[in-house]
Amino acid sequence: MRFASDAETPLVHAASMVELPDGRLRAFWFAGTAEGAEDVGIHSAVFDPRRSQWSDEERVVTREQIRRQWGRHVRKLGNAVPVLDDDGRMRLFVVAVSFGGWAASRLVVMDSHDLGATWTFDEALTASPFLNISTLVKTPPIHYQDGTVGLPVYHEMVGKFGEILRLDRNNHIVDKERIGHGRKAIQPLILVDGPKRATALLRNESEDDQGRLYRSDTADGGNDWSPLYSSKLTNPSAAVGGVVLSSGHWLVVANCNAYERDDLCVHESKDSGQTWTERLFFHNREAWRDGRVEEAAFLRMIDEEVADTLNAEDPALLRSRVDHNKCARDGCEFQYDYPYVLQARNGDVHILYTWNKTAIRHAWLPADETPGESG
Repeated sequence: MRFASDAETPLVHAASMVELPDGRLRAFWFAGTAEGAEDVGIHSAVFDPRRSQWSDEERVVTREQIRRQWGRHVRKLGNAVPVLDDDGRMRLFVVAVSFGGWAASRLVVMDSHDLGATWTFDEALTASPFLNISTLVKTPPIHYQDGTVGLPVYHEMVGKFGEILRLDRNNHIVDKERIGHGRKAIQPLILVDGPKRATALLRNESEDDQGRLYRSDTADGGNDWSPLYSSKLTNPSAAVGGVVLSSGHWLVVANCNAYERDDLCVHESKDSGQTWTERLFFHNREAWRDGRVEEAAFLRMIDEEVADTLNAEDPALLRSRVDHNKCARDGCEFQYDYPYVLQARNGDVHILYTWNKTAIRHAWLPADETPGESG
């Protein structure tokens, strides 16, 4: 366990990452004084597995930069997802809001020709016929054999549902398919299990049927998706991440209870999601779920988590940030959420997630230690 972020800002959230040609990882997340604040920007750092070290955190995209280059008002920034093309060009799909809340968002595309160190505005995607708003990203893209990219997106205006936008190299939408047919599921994670088979796991936003992730399947390369149904994975309506290790062998990282984001575990399936096993817990604070934790006890447990993180350079600052973000007059609460999972070319699995709204935490599972790999 390491921290990818440096605690430069009071709040961080929604990490993503991409593997660079030399095997390093570049991560992105949004950071600022508070979610939706005017000073929120997209921050980035690079992990070098040969040195087992993260670079210093840098702010690489700002709200003002997009406003100036786009030529229209930008009120706030949110989630960002990267795509690395075969020629080394990197694209960053960023949620930008000009007015209202996240339901009024648009996706803007940033371009980089130095592997994500610097960025310029390219364009805003035309993804919706309804005022072209309410399109957000969270989960990793899919690379098709013809060079196009499948970008999982979701909508929150009126109905809540997931889609896949198929984009060419010029960011033109050449196809768009809705995932399932419900109106209460967002943030689709696509697990590709074969040339034509894939499964989407979606965050459940239904008020009548909460407590489990939704699932939808395709057997024809994404042209048709099954109606939403229960995935058998318990979840408190929170984002998930995951990878396919081999056909039918999946890892999914998620909050693994039906109520709170106070735990985080790795689920494993060896039969394409028909059955699941909880293989590894990063956090489990179920014992304190019934009520807010008294501040002194909470901070002692936070200190223990910081001590278990390899490169925590300023424990006192982290403690102060967590105290501010997660404690109130009636006590404190734990929060571990928004995992993003990547399997590197050498087989290692990397997981980023938001740690108590204060830091981006990195779990590195080497290939020979990944759950299920040893049999």
